[in-house]
This record gives sequence, C-alpha cells and structure tokens, in this order.
Amino acid sequence: MKATLWPVWLFVGLSLSSPALANAHGIQRRIVELHPTPENIPEVTDPRYILHEDPESTFMDEAGYDKITIGVADGEYHEMFGEITDLALTGDGTVLVLDYGSSEVRVFDYGGALLASFGGHGEGPGEFRERPYQISVADQGKSAFVLEQYGRSVVAFDRQNDSTFTPKKHFRTGLLAYGGCAMNGNYWVYGIDPEYEYEGVLHKFTYDGEHVASFLEYYQSPNEAMSLNMSRMGLMACSETNGIVVLNRVWAPVVTGYRENGEVAWHVKFADFDPTYFAEYEDGDWGFNPLKPGQRRLETIFTDPAGDLYVQYVTIQERGADRGPNYGPLFKIDARTGLGTYLGSAPSVEGIDSGYGFSIANDPFPQVVIHKPKAGTN
Repeated sequence: MKATLWPVWLFVGLSLSSPALANAHGIQRRIVELHPTPENIPEVTDPRYILHEDPESTFMDEAGYDKITIGVADGEYHEMFGEITDLALTGDGTVLVLDYGSSEVRVFDYGGALLASFGGHGEGPGEFRERPYQISVADQGKSAFVLEQYGRSVVAFDRQNDSTFTPKKHFRTGLLAYGGCAMNGNYWVYGIDPEYEYEGVLHKFTYDGEHVASFLEYYQSPNEAMSLNMSRMGLMACSETNGIVVLNRVWAPVVTGYRENGEVAWHVKFADFDPTYFAEYEDGDWGFNPLKPGQRRLETIFTDPAGDLYVQYVTIQERGADRGPNYGPLFKIDARTGLGTYLGSAPSVEGIDSGYGFSIANDPFPQVVIHKPKAGTN
C-alpha cells in the first residue's frame, strides 16, 4: 500500500535552518521545533539493522524489462483512469488497481488485459460512500479491503474466482487514518480516534469491524495539535506470512515491525536518509517546513505476496529541474527478522511479484506500468 504525499515543488526553495518564515500575509513566525523530534524516532544502533545505499547499484533497469502500460490519455471509459492511488497483487497473476477518480477497482492480468471491475460510488453493498483511497489483499489473495478516504470506513470483498469480487462487509473505524492493511483475520489501521475512545494509534479490527485492541502511543509533543496530526502520518504494510505489521511514522528514516500482539519485532534505519520536517511555530501553529534539494521523502512501503517487505524513498530535487523518470533507492527486508538489503536505484515501485514490477503514474495521465522481465534476464 501507499499513501499519497504532498507535491514536492510547493516546499522547495527555503532553507531548512531558517529560524523564521513569513506566512501568506508576510508576517514572520519563528520556528520553535522541527518534527519529528529525536525522541519520537526509534534509536537503531545495531549495524545489522542499519541499511546503506550503493550508488553503483540499479534495479529493474530498462535493459532487462519490457513495459506494459495500462491506461490511456484519451479513449474508451474502461481504458482511462481518473486518478490512481494504489494497487494490490493477489499473487496469482492478478493486479487490482484502485481508481480514486471513478471510485472503483479494476482487475487486470499481468499482460494488462482488463478482467473485471467492482465498487463504484454509492450507498449500496460493495459501493464506496467516500472516495476509495487504499487497497490491500489477504488470505492468499482471496480477500480484498478498501480503505475509504480519511480512513473512517473499510469495505471488504470476497474473491469468488480470478476476477470476481463480491461485497462482504462495510464497517466504520471511527478513526482519522492515513493507512490500513489486512492479514490473518484482522484489519489494521494507523490513525487517531477523535473521540479518544481507543488508546493508541495502531488499531486492530476483525474483518467484521469489531475493535480488538490499540497499540503504540501518540506522537509526543506538548502541542496537542502537533501530536494529533503527527500521530496519523506515515506509511504501513502487512506481511501476512510472517504476522508482522510494518509502520513508518511521520516519514522518519526508520521503519518498525510489530507482531500481532503489538510487540516490537524490530527497527530498521536507513543511514543515507535525510528526512523532511514539519515546523512548529511560537504561536502554536504548525505547517510544512520548506524542503531542500537532497532531502529524502518516503515513497512506498509494501509487501509482496510472499510476505517480503520493500521500502523506497526519493530525493527532493531543485524546483524546475529536469527530473526524468522517478527513480529512488529500493530496499528489501525480511519482514520476520528485519534483516534487509539494498536492491538498487529503481523506478517508482508499488508492487513486486514473480519478477514483475508495478508502478503508478498520474502524470501526464493516470496509468499503471507493468515491468515485465525479459526472457533470460531473471
């Protein structure tokens, strides 16, 4: 799964170390704190869990892969997307593409052929009351779960055959959330409870929507607004095979694996990751601290059908620079042990299965690119 990040160009151009910034009215506001603060980032000292980049290494380069593109700029309805926010792989040659723009899920094979679609905006069974935002699969691809915008509700589907998904359950979480994923009979959500009914920010529900438990304390800050907002920002994924929920909080350079009882299994740190920050001002307000070229932002966290974890981040570039293809460092981590390796610089990746890679782009038009390994290269 992946969460959508804010446009990078909005924040490039001002110094990270600037003690004061002007708001829209030209009034200077002094920064009193940059977040995430060190005490909110897990400390990792064991070198086995500190991962480094290799600038000479590449992964999934064009020489070894053919590209299959799903989506066109202009064509029939079923050929176009409104806005793609996520995809999920069932592990048997089927990819589910979540179209936020049309509020539906489209089912394709790895050759790019459309097999079916389901969902749609509405109040009926299997329809989305709010825009669908993220999708995950569980039970060896036999169940699919769609998190609606803001994380307030989840729509569950059962898979009947290769391409048919029927509605199973629609339940509300009562949360403001940024991410969710399913595994082993439970749906996990990372977010805050506006009513403070649940303690913690990592929540466990049954497939029927019954709240089981909540783990992980809120982000620590004397500024309540900052604590609440930072407590739902980040990315997460589930490794069903290993029974591990993986969470990155506030896009810091650390990911953490949690067991199904909420215990920490491991922390992994990315040594070459210079994080982006949020600024807290002396008047108690907060906002995005302008980014600097060279800083990093987390792009994706996902697991493959075998349960292995992948993490990718990208580098902030100068505004107006010729960016070309969006490449970034890609790491593979054993979700059970937390031990990982650097795969190389790769195009933006949202999923990997059986040697295939899957990317999402919404510019110049919404599309999914399937990177198919050429014969003899994998």
